[in-house]
Amino acid sequence: MSNDSIIGVRGPAFEVPIERGAIRQFARSLYSSHPAWMEARDAVVPPTFLVMAGYHWGYILERPPAGSALAAIDARGTTDGEQSFEFFGPPPRAGDSLVASTEVVDHFFKHGRSGKLEFFVVKTDFRDASDGRLVARWMPTSIRTDRHPGRAAAGTARERPWLQRGEARLELDQIHAAKTTLGIGDSPGEVAVPGLTLTEMIRYQCASGEDSPGHHDTLAARAEGLPEFVSVGMHHAGVLGAYAAHWLGPENVRAIRARFLSTIWPGDVLTYAGRVRGFGEREEGRTVELDLECLRDGVAVVRAQGTFMRPKGL
Repeated sequence: MSNDSIIGVRGPAFEVPIERGAIRQFARSLYSSHPAWMEARDAVVPPTFLVMAGYHWGYILERPPAGSALAAIDARGTTDGEQSFEFFGPPPRAGDSLVASTEVVDHFFKHGRSGKLEFFVVKTDFRDASDGRLVARWMPTSIRTDRHPGRAAAGTARERPWLQRGEARLELDQIHAAKTTLGIGDSPGEVAVPGLTLTEMIRYQCASGEDSPGHHDTLAARAEGLPEFVSVGMHHAGVLGAYAAHWLGPENVRAIRARFLSTIWPGDVLTYAGRVRGFGEREEGRTVELDLECLRDGVAVVRAQGTFMRPKGL
């Protein structure tokens, strides 16, 4: 069953300046110190970086500006179902200035194990501020349920690991750029990250702007019926995008689409993995199509697909 009464509702246009410092902060929250993000003066954005635009600079459905058309829509209590990012050419770089606008493109209901499900599909287009060229598109799908999906999934409180001062989490740096011919099934290998800490969770929240208290405050989480605060799913989708970018080149990303399968808790030990699913074609040339997974105890908690331009010489 669909409801088209809010389809087409659009928020006001907003500016998105691409800042080098914000790119560095975002990359660090994804366990990376890749020079394309950390050192280049015209640093390219990480694959999921534009998620921060809605929180730091613009207007998203869950946090619309007062008085706007989006503010008339009740989207409280939603959680991420899917997130996708598409680039229509090389991704933006530090110093670029974009103009964005957010529009509701679908709204419908289904019934599932959690009861009645309400879906909101939103599109934000990012255009070059100087010539109006379409640069990127971000499309999140948010879901509101009768019962929070994490309530039945949580057991007893887990031991919380913590980071000592000066301890760095840069696990993605072990992935090296692809140097040989790529074939179906090829992979850069798995990357395991120690137990998820509150510091890492807050680091991502600061970088992305997604500062909901249920992602760092036990009291707020309990008020929502959860035994403990939970991780932002997009944190781990972002790591998957960065994982692929370390292998195939940050400038080569053209699309990342992630689906969130399970709640991620503090203390979870996660492994990130990916492999070549196939090859495709765009006007720019040949692409590499990837399957990506974030695993807990061997079971996927986030799945994603990526499209990258095939690195030169491969």
